[in-house]
Amino acid sequence: MPVSRSRRRPRGVLTGIAALAVAAFLLWHGMLPDLGGAASLVESFLPWAFALIALLALSALFRLSLFAGLGVAAAAAVWWSLFGAALLPAATVGAPAFTVVSENLRAGNPHAAEIARELAARDPDLIALQELDQTSRDAVSDALDADYPYSAIVGTVGLWSTHPIHDEQRLDLGLGWDRALSVDVDTPGGTTRVYAVHLASVRPGESAARDEMMKELTSTVAADDAARLLVVGDFNTATTDRTLAPLFAELGEKADSELGLGFTWPSAFPAARLDHALVRGLSTVSSTVLPANGSDHRGIEVGLR
Repeated sequence: MPVSRSRRRPRGVLTGIAALAVAAFLLWHGMLPDLGGAASLVESFLPWAFALIALLALSALFRLSLFAGLGVAAAAAVWWSLFGAALLPAATVGAPAFTVVSENLRAGNPHAAEIARELAARDPDLIALQELDQTSRDAVSDALDADYPYSAIVGTVGLWSTHPIHDEQRLDLGLGWDRALSVDVDTPGGTTRVYAVHLASVRPGESAARDEMMKELTSTVAADDAARLLVVGDFNTATTDRTLAPLFAELGEKADSELGLGFTWPSAFPAARLDHALVRGLSTVSSTVLPANGSDHRGIEVGLR
């Protein structure tokens, strides 16, 4: 017997429910247990929920369903409340007093020196590089030392500066071997404490080393009484990852100065922002993701004052 019209399921009900579920997940993803770093990985790609919302919007349009449309609108509104401000270009206010570029070069990259020269051609005051190995360390030093006479290299992390560097400190941040450093740089307007870091990588079920380094870095920064402070490098932690929240309570990061969410990894099709420049006592007047240049990360450039 045919099902009567009154007993038929309303059009688009499943699409509407799915959209509301996406909205609820975006609002309460923080309640997910972080088992083996699983929640951390999910949150790293949280902004990509817009792709699912777009598919649900097409389904609602195809079905001409008011309920589905309202559900999609709710999900889109929640997404925009979380990521809309970061998506729009941040205003550039005034000229920077000094600029900083940072990039993970990729270990074993035969083009490391060429990449370093490309970064130097942008004429920054500071260049922070990660994943230096013995070969690339020497090649990069040869490429930069003439124009950047002040440098500090610890493990796989290096910092080159046009301004004098002093009070270098080697940091392992709980990793067991040094993979970060701090220096004082005589930047215009006064001394700036600079931390150059490369936190441990994250893989499914393997986030403990990264989490420990993040905890140690946060504690170190919280205890640092420097008036002007910059922490820059490859954090292996996306902006939306809950692991970064305690450090964000101590330091700030400006949204990208161009349209987009400022993703830096992987370079061929960036899907997450793993590279950061966080500040305290400084104003970030511009922040830009650089074009792909042969590494697996894209570099970042920030103007500070």
